[in-house]
Amino acid sequence: MKKTYDVAILGSGIGGTLLGSILAANGLDVLLLEQGMHPRFAIGESTVPETTVLLRLMAKRYGVPEIAHLSNFHAVRSHVSPACGVKRNFSFHHHEPGVPNDPRHTTQFMTLAPPFGPDIHYFRQDTDAYMLAVAARRGATVRQQTQIAEIVFDDDGVELATASGESFRARYVVDAGGMMAPLAKKFSLREDPCPLRTRSRTIFTHMTGVTPYDRIAAPRREHGLASPLSQGTLHHIFDGGWFWVIPFDNHPFSTNPLCSVGLTLDLAKHPEPDGTPEEEFWRIVSRYPTIARHLENARAIRPWTGTRRLQYSSTQIVGDRFCLLPHAAAFVDPLFSSGLTVTMSAINSIAARLIAAKTDGDFSGERFRYVETWTQKLYDYYDRLVSGGYIAFRDFALWNAWYRYWMICSLYGNAGVFEILGRWEASRDPAVFDLFETAPYRGLQGCDFEPLQELFDNACRVIESVPAGTAPADAAAQLLELLAESGLVPGPWKLSDPNQRWFGNLTLIPTIRLVAWGRYRSPEAVRRHYFVVGRSGGLVRDLGRIGAYEVGRAGTIVGGVLRDSLKLWNDDWFPAT
Repeated sequence: MKKTYDVAILGSGIGGTLLGSILAANGLDVLLLEQGMHPRFAIGESTVPETTVLLRLMAKRYGVPEIAHLSNFHAVRSHVSPACGVKRNFSFHHHEPGVPNDPRHTTQFMTLAPPFGPDIHYFRQDTDAYMLAVAARRGATVRQQTQIAEIVFDDDGVELATASGESFRARYVVDAGGMMAPLAKKFSLREDPCPLRTRSRTIFTHMTGVTPYDRIAAPRREHGLASPLSQGTLHHIFDGGWFWVIPFDNHPFSTNPLCSVGLTLDLAKHPEPDGTPEEEFWRIVSRYPTIARHLENARAIRPWTGTRRLQYSSTQIVGDRFCLLPHAAAFVDPLFSSGLTVTMSAINSIAARLIAAKTDGDFSGERFRYVETWTQKLYDYYDRLVSGGYIAFRDFALWNAWYRYWMICSLYGNAGVFEILGRWEASRDPAVFDLFETAPYRGLQGCDFEPLQELFDNACRVIESVPAGTAPADAAAQLLELLAESGLVPGPWKLSDPNQRWFGNLTLIPTIRLVAWGRYRSPEAVRRHYFVVGRSGGLVRDLGRIGAYEVGRAGTIVGGVLRDSLKLWNDDWFPAT
C-alpha cells in the first residue's frame, strides 16, 4: 500500500525547507519535492530585524534550534557558512545624472546590534542547502530533480504524479515554488492584470571585484552617517529606479569574494528593456559618476538575469488541502527586503495549523483562512510602501521624509516581536505565542497597530498626491509634520528633523533610552501593547540574558561582539584577503 505523507512541500528553497524542518520535528511525515538540485542560486539575500527575531522565536516555539542559527551573523558564520556577509545597516545614496553623489543626500537605518544582531547577507546556496539538510535530519523525505507533472485533489488528500512516472500521496500540499508555483498554474490563480501599484522590473547577477563603497565615497566627516557603508545593504537610488549592492566579503572572516548586484527600474520610466540585460545595466551605471566608480572593477561571474514586470498576485492563497507560501502567491519588489520576512510570518502561522491538523484531520481551507487574510494585508501594505518609495526617488528631500515611515513602522514591528520574545523568556508559557495572532501583533511592521496605521494611511495620501501635482518639497514638509504631530516617534530618534539622516541606533545605551521612552514617555496606546515585558522581569535583563547565551554559543567575543554592542562604527568593512 502506498505511503500517505501528512504534508508534501513543492520546492526546497529556504521557505519550504524551514517549514519542512518544523513539521518533521513535530511528528508529521513530510515529503519535500524539488525539481532542481542544491546548491543553487537564489535571490532574497538580505534580512531585516523582524526576520531574524522571527527565526529565533520559531526555533523556540517549534523546538528546532537549528533555525536560530540563521538568526544573526555570528550564529550563521559559526554554524551555517562563512560565505555570508554582515549587515549592520541599510544605506541609501541619492544620485543625479552626470554629477557625483552629494554626501548630504544619503540616509541610513541600523539593523540590530549584538547581542541579537547583526543581521545577515545570506549566501543563499549555502543557507538553503543547510536548511534542506536540517529538514532531512529531522525526518523529512527529500526528493531532488523531481518534476511534478500532475496534481489531483480528492476528498482524502492529494495525488502527485511526476514526469518520470512516480506518484506520491499526501493529506495536504504546500506550494513553495515561487513565481512558477505549480498550484497557481493548476488553479489559474494569477490575477491578470496584476492590480499592485508597484510596477518594476529588474536586472541582477553576482559579481567579483566590487570596490567597497567606503573607499570611493565621500569620507565619513562629509556624509555624517554612523555605520560603515560597506557593512550593510547599499541602495543607490535615482529618479526611475535603484541599484542594490549586497556584499558577502564585507568582514574579516569572509571566505566569499562575491557581491550580489542588481538594478530595479520603474516601468513608468523604463517600460521596455534597452538591449541585453548586461548592456542596459552598464548604460544606466554610466549616467551616475559615483556608481560608475563603485563598479568600475566589477565583473559578473554568472549569467545576467533580466525580467519583465516583477509583480504578480493571486486571487486565492489557501484552499481545501493546499496553501501557497507568500513567494508562490505574490511578489512586490525587493526595495525594503520584505520577502523573507513575509515568508517567515506565514510559515509561523501555517506550521501551527498543520501540526493541529495532524491530530484532528481538519485540512480545510477555512482553518488556513487567517494565513490568506494576513498575507494579502502584508502585500497591500508593502505595495503602498514601495510604490511610495518609487515616487520619492525623484527628489532627495521627498525620499528623506518618506523613508522615515518605513523606519517608524520597523520600530513598532520590531517592538512587537521583541515583546513576544521577552514574554516567552520571562514565562516559558506556550500561550505567549498566541500573541502572534492577536492585535496589534498580527502582521509585520506594526501594520495592525491602529494609531500607526492611521499615520501611514495619511502619509500615503501625501506621497500619492505628488504625481498629481503636489510639489515634492511641499509633500516632504507635510510628511515630516505628520510625524511630529503623531506622538509615536521616540524622542531619541528625531524622525521629524530632516537634518538627522540616520536612525535606529540599537547599541546598549541608546537601546536603554528607547526602552525608557517606551515604558514611561510614550503615548498610552504604545505603553499598553509594547514594552510591557518590563513588568515581568525587565526587558533589558531579558535582552542581556538571551544575548549572553547567544554570544557564548557563537563564541564570537573576539570577533567584535562586545565592541559592536557599544558603538556603530568600525573598520571591518574591507574584503578578506
